[in-house]
Amino acid sequence: MSTSGLKQLFLVGFLGLTLVGCSSTPTTEEGESGSTTEQTSTSAGTETSSATDSNAGSGSDMAAATNTAGQTAEDLYAALQGKVVNFEFDRSEVQSQFYDVVKMNADYMALNDSAMVTVKGYCDERGTREYNLALGERRANAVKNALIAEGVSPSRINVISFGEENPVDPAHNEAAWAKNRRAEFSY
Repeated sequence: MSTSGLKQLFLVGFLGLTLVGCSSTPTTEEGESGSTTEQTSTSAGTETSSATDSNAGSGSDMAAATNTAGQTAEDLYAALQGKVVNFEFDRSEVQSQFYDVVKMNADYMALNDSAMVTVKGYCDERGTREYNLALGERRANAVKNALIAEGVSPSRINVISFGEENPVDPAHNEAAWAKNRRAEFSY
């Protein structure tokens, strides 16, 4: 028997053992995970319908759907004023508590086809100027990627880093630094 024949025999045997191992009788754990699977598919169905609703139709269809929900582009724009995404020290990942801010911005951009956004990244005063500029850019890009994940076209998003410039709070303490680690939206 040749080497390639042995390889094929080994592969068939391995696949056979894998299939036999997968066909065992269900245990109570699998029964419990069945209900988890059911819950997951129910919530996935909800997410799918939400995504379909937010992506369905164009301009007038979208405005009509939003009007029935009670929010127009003007309402969303007003609600977005002053909303920022804050970051942890020396981090550039968008925290889950700020996903609603990103989602609101994506919804506004879906309603207003001509809207362009500039995401501005900021840091606190700690670190060198060069490091803070790079960190501010990573933060702005993280928000940009979150917007893209929500369906916003990358060509409608600009990114700029201000590093430690333009602090919200000029104090030199942790509370001020926490406010200054942010990404802002500018339309």
